[in-house]
Amino acid sequence: MVDKQIINADIGTDWHFFEGAGVNELVHSGGVVVDAGDLKLVYLSGRTATAGDDETIVGPGDIKEQTRQVIRNLLGALEPVGGTIDDIVRVRVFVTPPFTREMFAQIHEARAEFFHKDHYPASTLVVVHTLAREGAMIEIDADAVIAKR
Repeated sequence: MVDKQIINADIGTDWHFFEGAGVNELVHSGGVVVDAGDLKLVYLSGRTATAGDDETIVGPGDIKEQTRQVIRNLLGALEPVGGTIDDIVRVRVFVTPPFTREMFAQIHEARAEFFHKDHYPASTLVVVHTLAREGAMIEIDADAVIAKR
């Protein structure tokens, strides 16, 4: 078995989404860190633009502000395991319709505030029907590779 550490194992505890379901918690974690010798491989679950104890959506209707908050949330999960924005090697971006060229540009304007050109991650963008979090326009998951220091 691989040596792995779970990030946010209690994510989603007591969410109201499970009323009437056969489970009372999410059956996934906020991410997983795999110890690969000189490297740590980090797989972060998708994040939306939530903030605060009540996980309110930041920037309703504003894809650029939601993108900023999503990246801040990804960094909030990455930093405690020793990662930085430059360690992210791949992102998968999910957006809801209607999706326009202007929105595409706004997402990349927000990303340019965080990512450095020498460390741009590989990226996939997919338009989906909806996201699980009401009001979320964008969700991003990320993979990172951290050199042990």
